[in-house]
Order: sequence, then structure tokens, then C-alpha cells
Amino acid sequence: MPMQTDFEIALANRPGAAAEVGEALGVAGVNIEGMCAHASGGEGVMHILVGEEPAAARSALERLGVVIAAERRVFVISCPDRPGELGRLLRRVAAADLNLVILYLTTLGGLVIGAEDIESVTGLLT
Repeated sequence: MPMQTDFEIALANRPGAAAEVGEALGVAGVNIEGMCAHASGGEGVMHILVGEEPAAARSALERLGVVIAAERRVFVISCPDRPGELGRLLRRVAAADLNLVILYLTTLGGLVIGAEDIESVTGLLT
């Protein structure tokens, strides 16, 4: 799977905030290929994975007025759906002393990996 773009955005922890993001990206014709979100207190954080349309996603998020905390290249890899596979895959990264900054799943079950040194992680896992 190719390199893709992850947007980390700050959201208010309120009903409808995530729906507004999905609607704005949909209107802009951006397909959300993966996402994760969590809230702590009054703040929310959402990660959105997009493939070939990062400029359109960035524009839609800016028009919506959300804060883009980070935009990073991430690596998406297949991870078999079996016990222990995630551990085996990530042990290779740890053994190379590479630090990860984000992990989540795509809508099709791929593993999204963000790292301080994404080129080394990509080279290791391909």
C-alpha cells in the first residue's frame, strides 16, 4: 500500500463536531480512507487518512475552521487479522529502534503507521 496523508485535527468535544468534518470532506469529494478520534475533557482529536486528495482535504478542513495540528505522511500496510500479527509486525520496528507516533486502522483493515522517521519504517516493512 502506498504512502498516504494523515491530518491530525483539533475538535470541540460536542455533539456533531465529527459529523461536520465528515460532511465537509464529503462535499469536497474527499474519501476518508481511515480515521480515529478520541476526546479528553473538552477537547477532541481526530486523525483522518486521505489518499490522493490531500490538498482538497486541507482546503475543506480550513474552510470548516478546524485547527490542523499536524499533516504527515504515513505508511499503510496490510496486517493479517490473526492473533499476534500486530505484535510481530511492530516488534520489527522496535528492534530497529524506530519510534512510532500514530497507529490506527483504515476502513479496509490496513494498518496506518506514522513515525518520526517514516522513510526508515517504510524501508523496513516493504
